[in-house]
Amino acid sequence: MGKKIVKLSDFYILFLFMVLISAFVLYFQFIFGIVSFILTFISFILVLYYVKNKNLEYDEDMKKHRDSLDNIASEVVYKMPFPIAVLNNKGRVKWYSPEFSVLFSGKDVIGIDINSKISSFNISEVLKTVSGKVNWKTEKFDYLVYYNVVKDEDNGEVNVIIYLIDNLEFSKLQKQYEDDTLNSILIYIDNYEDVRNNTNEDFKTLLTAEMDKLIISYFSNLGAIVRKYDSGKYIVISSNSILEKIRNDRFSIIETLRELEITGNIKPTLSIGIGLGGNNPFERYKEAQTALDMALGRGGAQVVFKNGDDLEFYGGKNNKGVERNKVKARVISQALENIIRESSEVFVMGHKNPDMDCFGAALGVMGICKELKKDCYMVLEDVPVTIRNIYDRISNTEPSYVEMMISPEKAYDICKDTSLVILVDNSRTVSTEAPYLLDVTSKIVVIDHHRIGKDFVENPMLTYLEPYASSACELVTEIIYYMFEKIDLDKVIAESLLAGIVVDTKNFYYQTGVRTFEMASYLKRFGADSIAVKHLFKDNFNTIKLKSNVLSNAISYRNYICIGVFPEEIEESMLIAAEAADDLLGVLDIECSFVLTIVSGQIHISGRSLGKISVQLILEKLGGGGHYTSAGARLDCSMDEAIEKLKKAIDEYLLEEDIDESNFD
Repeated sequence: MGKKIVKLSDFYILFLFMVLISAFVLYFQFIFGIVSFILTFISFILVLYYVKNKNLEYDEDMKKHRDSLDNIASEVVYKMPFPIAVLNNKGRVKWYSPEFSVLFSGKDVIGIDINSKISSFNISEVLKTVSGKVNWKTEKFDYLVYYNVVKDEDNGEVNVIIYLIDNLEFSKLQKQYEDDTLNSILIYIDNYEDVRNNTNEDFKTLLTAEMDKLIISYFSNLGAIVRKYDSGKYIVISSNSILEKIRNDRFSIIETLRELEITGNIKPTLSIGIGLGGNNPFERYKEAQTALDMALGRGGAQVVFKNGDDLEFYGGKNNKGVERNKVKARVISQALENIIRESSEVFVMGHKNPDMDCFGAALGVMGICKELKKDCYMVLEDVPVTIRNIYDRISNTEPSYVEMMISPEKAYDICKDTSLVILVDNSRTVSTEAPYLLDVTSKIVVIDHHRIGKDFVENPMLTYLEPYASSACELVTEIIYYMFEKIDLDKVIAESLLAGIVVDTKNFYYQTGVRTFEMASYLKRFGADSIAVKHLFKDNFNTIKLKSNVLSNAISYRNYICIGVFPEEIEESMLIAAEAADDLLGVLDIECSFVLTIVSGQIHISGRSLGKISVQLILEKLGGGGHYTSAGARLDCSMDEAIEKLKKAIDEYLLEEDIDESNFD
C-alpha cells in the first residue's frame, strides 16, 4: 500500500494529554475521573474509525487515478511510432508493441529470445549496466536498441524495456560523409633516374611521357585530381570512395607501370603514401608525406596508409637488391662526424636481447667515438648468450670497452640534453634498451637495415636506414670507411663488425651485395680473422642437442613452410630458436621457417626465409617486424594459440600475395 493521507500517530500527543487530564481528575474526583477515561477511550475509537475510513477513501481515489494513468500510459506506449518490447530477466519477450511485431513480419513474438535475434544484445551484460544501447544492423534495417532495467516493486521481478530508434538515414548520411571525405596521396617513382639512365637515349622522352600518362590516366579515370610536381613525383587528391576502388583494384597501377616495354632491364617501381587522418587538407598532406617516407624507408615498391597512429602496409614483396648510393653513405658519415663532435657524450644502444649484428654495430660506433676522442657509453641491460662469446673476448683483450658498457639506469643518470643517442640495428622506440633516454635528448641518430615499423623513433636528427643492406654492421663499417682516411681500428672491433655481417648474411648467403663484400674486405685490413669469427658462433654440446630436438619435431605447413617449437624457457631459448630456424631452411623444398620458444613468459617467434616469402610481412601481422628474410615477433599467449595465430598470419599473407603451391615459382 502507498502513502496514508491521515496517520494515527498524528493524534498520539492529544490522547496522551487527555489521559493525563483524566488521571488528574481521578485523583481528586473518582466518579468524574472514570467518566473522563471513558470519554477518552470513546474518542480514541472514533479517531481510529475516522483514520481508517479516510485512508480507505484515499486509497480508492488513488487507485482510480492510477488505473486511469496506467490505461493512458499503456495506450500511449502501445501506440508509440517506434518498436517497444518488455523482456524478462532471461531476455525473452513478455510484451511488445505492434511496431515491434512488424520487425518480425507481424508474427507473435511472445517468448522469443532477443539474444538470438540481436547478436549485439547480451542480457547478462544488460542486467549489469542497467541502461545503455546497442546497434542492430541487418540487410533490411539499422536500429539503435536502447534498454532500461526496471524492477517491479510489487513482485520483485526484473524486467528490461527495449525501444528501437531507426538509425538507417543517419547511417546513410554518415556513410556519405565518410565516402566524400578527401584524402591525400603522394606517389613517387623509386628508381626514376635509374630507369631513365638504363633506357636508350632516343626513348627517354617517350618513356617519361608514357609513365606520366599511365599514372595520371589511372587516377583521373577514377575521378581523382592528379598533378605532377617534380620528376617522378605526383600528388593525388581523392575521396575515400575513390580510394576504396583503388584498394579493391589492389593498386594495379604498380604492376602496370612495371610492365612498360620501353624500359630496359630496370623496371620502374612505385612507392605510395596515403594520408587519411587530420582535420584539414594540410594535415592529411603531412600524413601522406610521412606515409611516403615510411614506404621508402621500408625499401620502396609498396603502399603505406597512415590514419593518425594507425598504419597499414601493402606490397613490399619485391626483395631484389638495388645499388645503394655511395654519395649518401659519404654524406651520412660527414654529418654524423659533425654531430658527434658537437655532442657532450655519446650513448649507443641497440634492441633488447642484442644479437651479434646489434652488438657489433654498437662496438663499431664506440670505435668511431674513440677515434674522435669522444666519450661513448654502450647501454646494455645484460649479456645474453647470443653475444657472450664476443663479450668475453673483449673483456680479455680490450677491457676499456667493457668499462664503458653501462646499465640503462646509469645511462639515464648521466644523459643530458646535449648528449647524443645513436640507435643501431633498431628504429623502434619500444624495442630499445632504454626508451626513456629518447625523452632526455632530442639529438638522436638511427642506423638500421630493417624496414620502418609502426613505432619508428620520432624526429631523429639523422637517419641512415638501408633495407637492402645486409646488416647494421655493414652500415657502420661504411660510415667508418667514409669518415676516416686513416683509422687505427682495434682488431676485436673489426672482428665484431665482421661477425655481425656473417650472422645476418648466414655466411654471405643471403642479402649480400657488392658493398657487403667490399666492407668485409675492408675489415680484413684491420686483422679481422675469419677463423676467430667462426669461433664466436660455437655452441656448447647441450645447445646443439636441444636444437636437434627442434629440428626433428618440426612440421611442414603448406608444403614449403616449416614450423618448429622449443617449449622450454632457458637462457639459450632465443639462440636455439634462431639457429633452428636457419637450419630448417636447409630442408628440401622449404622456402621459409618459423621456430617458437618461450622468453620471459612470452612466446618468441624467429622467422627465416630464402627470399621468395617475406617473413617480415608475415610477422608484422603479429606485431613483430625485422627484415624480408629474417624477422621476429613476441606474443603474450599460450604456445598452441601462438601456433594458430602464426598459421593464420601465414594464410593471410599467402592470400594477399596470391601464392599457393600451383603458382609458387
